[in-house]
Amino acid sequence: MTTAQAFGQTYTVQSGDTLFLIAQKVYGDGNRWREIYEANRNVIGGNPEQIQVGMVLVIPGQGQPGNGGGGAGKGNFQKMLEALGAFESGFPSGDPRQYTSENTLGFMGKYQFGEPLLIDLGYYKADVYYGNGADKNYWRGTWTAKRGINSKEQFKNSREVQEAAIREAFNLNLQRVNGALGAQGQSINNYLGQQKTFNDRGASKTITISLSGILAGAHLRGPYGVADLLLKNQPSHDEYGTSILKYMEEYGGYNVQAADFS
Repeated sequence: MTTAQAFGQTYTVQSGDTLFLIAQKVYGDGNRWREIYEANRNVIGGNPEQIQVGMVLVIPGQGQPGNGGGGAGKGNFQKMLEALGAFESGFPSGDPRQYTSENTLGFMGKYQFGEPLLIDLGYYKADVYYGNGADKNYWRGTWTAKRGINSKEQFKNSREVQEAAIREAFNLNLQRVNGALGAQGQSINNYLGQQKTFNDRGASKTITISLSGILAGAHLRGPYGVADLLLKNQPSHDEYGTSILKYMEEYGGYNVQAADFS
């Protein structure tokens, strides 16, 4: 429970709480958990995950967002999209070539959409496609006319549709990650804000789990790749050798909530 709804309020830790979830409750932004930790390090100790039920924590600057209103993270949802789109497409933020980009495996657009994803999102239909009888995205299927898109070229030349599609993809992936975790009695909330260490091809890698990182990781390796990482500590890599951990670290820590894309 919280007391004193003003600067310097306190919060009494409840069962199931993490610092991320507490920051989500009091700031509306779980990525500000470090502010709470730093203000209460003498109470919590050296490990931010070791909070105990009944601890009374000081909540500094409640209602005083940092980073231009986006909290203490890397930025807001749009900032995350711009960073992800620049890496995926190979062109800097604002460059119109992002949307028409296509790589050697036929992934295309600002966010490098492939056939399986656009099938799942209802834009495209095919019996043979990448990962199901095809060794790349040949785009030999048919388009459904969703959002008025009837061809690959139309999709590549529609900024608005690509921006809508990535939001649809995040929403679908989040549902699927939660479904896979739920089948094992877990949820995303069990992991948000946690620091986890993984063995990635012989190298030890520690990352902090965040919603933006989960979304990015699922975009790279699919929702079940994220679920396997969280449940089984199994990192995976894409066709070019990019690790899911790179995406979850590099695009983690943005101030993202489900309402941004649902």
